[in-house]
Amino acid sequence: MKRNLIIITLLALSFTAVGQVEEFTFGKVDKADLEMTVYPLDSGAEAVYLLDYGISQLRGSDFTMLLTTHVRIKILKEEGLDRADLELRYVRGDGDITKLKAATHNLVNGKVVTREVGKKEWIDEKINDKVRVKKLSFPDAKVGSIIEYTYRIEAGSIYRVPSWSFQSSIPVRYSEYIVDLSEYASYMPLFQGYLRPAYSNNTKEKYHIVMKDVPALTREPYVSTIENFRSRIEFEIKSISLPGYYPEVFMENWNAINKELMESEGIGGALNNTGPLRKIYPKDKGWGNNKESLIEIYNYVRDHFTWNGYAAYRVVDSGKELWKEAEGDNADINVTLAQFLTKAGIQVSPVILSTRRHGYLNKYMPIASQFNYMILQVSVDGETILMDATDKYRPYNVLPERAMNGEGLVLNPYGPQWVDLRMNKEINAKSVVGDFEFNEDMELTGKMEIDFRSIAGSRLRASLYREMEKKGEQEEAEEEEESDEEDDTLDDYKTGEVENFEVANLKDPSKNLRISYDFTTSENINMIGDKIFMSPVLIKHISENPFKLEERLYPVEMSSRLSDTYIFKIKTPEGYEIEELPKPQVLSLPNGGGRYMYNVGEVGGNVQIMVRLSLNKTEYGTDAYGSLKELFNLILAKQDQQIVFKEKTE
Repeated sequence: MKRNLIIITLLALSFTAVGQVEEFTFGKVDKADLEMTVYPLDSGAEAVYLLDYGISQLRGSDFTMLLTTHVRIKILKEEGLDRADLELRYVRGDGDITKLKAATHNLVNGKVVTREVGKKEWIDEKINDKVRVKKLSFPDAKVGSIIEYTYRIEAGSIYRVPSWSFQSSIPVRYSEYIVDLSEYASYMPLFQGYLRPAYSNNTKEKYHIVMKDVPALTREPYVSTIENFRSRIEFEIKSISLPGYYPEVFMENWNAINKELMESEGIGGALNNTGPLRKIYPKDKGWGNNKESLIEIYNYVRDHFTWNGYAAYRVVDSGKELWKEAEGDNADINVTLAQFLTKAGIQVSPVILSTRRHGYLNKYMPIASQFNYMILQVSVDGETILMDATDKYRPYNVLPERAMNGEGLVLNPYGPQWVDLRMNKEINAKSVVGDFEFNEDMELTGKMEIDFRSIAGSRLRASLYREMEKKGEQEEAEEEEESDEEDDTLDDYKTGEVENFEVANLKDPSKNLRISYDFTTSENINMIGDKIFMSPVLIKHISENPFKLEERLYPVEMSSRLSDTYIFKIKTPEGYEIEELPKPQVLSLPNGGGRYMYNVGEVGGNVQIMVRLSLNKTEYGTDAYGSLKELFNLILAKQDQQIVFKEKTE
């Protein structure tokens, strides 16, 4: 998917269908809207924006941007009444709210009745010395009401043009935004989203966009951040040339940003500040420019630090004694790692990126504020590796999933370059092997062994470390601000009554994490007459299909490729024979996207099952959504299919 084209090309379109632009007068609502009980385009909607209008205008006296907003919301269900509790934040003296009006509209005995809100009904609360909030609970608001409000706020300046979202968590029937831009400044307008404007008339000094029938934006499974797909427009300033002042350039190119950052104290200065290394670098290790030393240095630095959960793309406080404190953000830790590697003679460069939760990077917009995280690119023995030393449960060549988000920018004195953040080829892989038989009570007993590799091992290690911290009554680890990982737990891989449970390689991330145990279970086993019915897939791939929509507007995004293998051997109970087995089945996704294989057969009078699931891509476009949904429906059906054993007859 060409994400950047999605973000920027719509603004190249200009529509002149003026009939798409509507006019609204405060206080004048349509009776038909008050009679509406269900929004036709979304019958489940709790409320709908009938109008979401904004116009930003530049005040010439001080180059302040004044944003005027006009909103109408129809409340359709009890849950939608939350919309009738309004809070408007502002900065006192530097972003005051003016021209404030509000009203509630109801239909009473077939007539439109409007209840206007008086000034005394607004509550003005102090948040801190600067920030205030105006609060209002709309009077007479109930299911069926239309609430309406309008106000003006100082929302920006010639340097910071207010952005606008056309999409919300409820449907939007009509959204319009007009921006008057300054003749003294140059901006880069960025339109994001998959929905096409109903009207767009844009010039250098004015943008006018209308969107209609905008669906609600709701989070769906396998989306790094839903904000990537919200239909919105924002403006980044490129340059400004005010009369009587020298021109200022804010957006140049990636080469200029690379030079600026490599010369800054936060990146270049921090990397070159090797003074503290004299006290902490262990000379007796004999580290050099080789992979063995790289791994040892990585482990040495990784195991010393605790990540504080904060994300940064540059060192903020270069004065603190990091090694002594043994805690820091990702930039602190990875810069220290870079210093150690450089001291050993290993080539290293910082890589700045945007985490999955932070959103996509736009390579066409050379602005450093897009970044929020730093990792390292290291070259040794002819191999190039991306590294991040923030997590004790990860080996040197496995990045945290938060960092695997498209491309990152490699900084170095010779100029920047883009790098695929999945170049390490991390994979979410596990293999499950089980040997089962029936005991005299006709319960299933056996041994289970599960190997977790790469991402799968890191996820489970993370969960186990956190459990150990809690059991040891240590201070619970700070929640990761940028975490979008779904950590597994041991319970996800246990079945029945468990004995002899063992975990191998927990403290050695360079090896596969392995768990093994003996078990006894009567679950999913039914005896009916002379037959035994059992479901052999004791550890499920999934508990439900995550893809429930008929269609999906957004791509399916996964942090890494997936590969699962299940092998089960079931001994036929004594006195029984195999009567029926599930049918083998194979389903492949289009364009090499993945494959599900379910093989079952009789081997020496016993049953052997092999199940393999591979998802070979990290992003599936909307055209592949139907195939993915079908694949997961098949997985659900096959993992519940049964083997039938029948008692032998004399």
